[in-house]
Amino acid sequence: MKKICVIAEEDLSTSRQKRLLDLLYGKFMLTGIGLEAVPYKDIEILSYPHAIKRNAEQEAELERNVAKKDYMKLVKIPNRMIIEKYLQERIFDAIFCKDLVLLPFVIENRKNAKVIMDCREYYPGEQGDERWKRLFAGFNDWLCQTYLPQADYVYSVSQGIAEEYTKNYGIKCDVITSAAYYFAPPPHIICPFQRNRTNQTHLSRNGITRERH
Repeated sequence: MKKICVIAEEDLSTSRQKRLLDLLYGKFMLTGIGLEAVPYKDIEILSYPHAIKRNAEQEAELERNVAKKDYMKLVKIPNRMIIEKYLQERIFDAIFCKDLVLLPFVIENRKNAKVIMDCREYYPGEQGDERWKRLFAGFNDWLCQTYLPQADYVYSVSQGIAEEYTKNYGIKCDVITSAAYYFAPPPHIICPFQRNRTNQTHLSRNGITRERH
């Protein structure tokens, strides 16, 4: 049975990640790596902690690293370093990466695994305040330029976002929408009102009959 890893910068019990695990469950040997991830089914779930809030000195260091475009220091922060260990100790046939900031870890430790990147949003154009734009817009652009072309398959949630990635980074980006689960409609709808054949308004334009009571 092939081995698949799903890695995300959030708990894997969130709806989008959980749906992927459910889709793959029983068909592959699964490992999940997530932020403060909790056990799920009998899947191997590996967790890493939240980052500690920066103090004033660390915030100043962040500003200096961004100014120097020393972006790898924004990727390899202390709380994420255990991800490297998790990936180095395991061999996978494919890795689903669900967050752009984790893609460097995946690419560097992929071994022979196929890398599938879920670009569920347009990362360089994320909405944020002026601080976010100053510190992280260029960082996300660098991640896209450097690592997206190294993924084996990239997809997004809409055609517009996919086209932005293709236009700006020269990659093929497919579309897999975040649609709700399908439920078949009932075979017929029972009107709770008694039909009054003598007093109806026919909306012939829409092919609808509305009854007055």
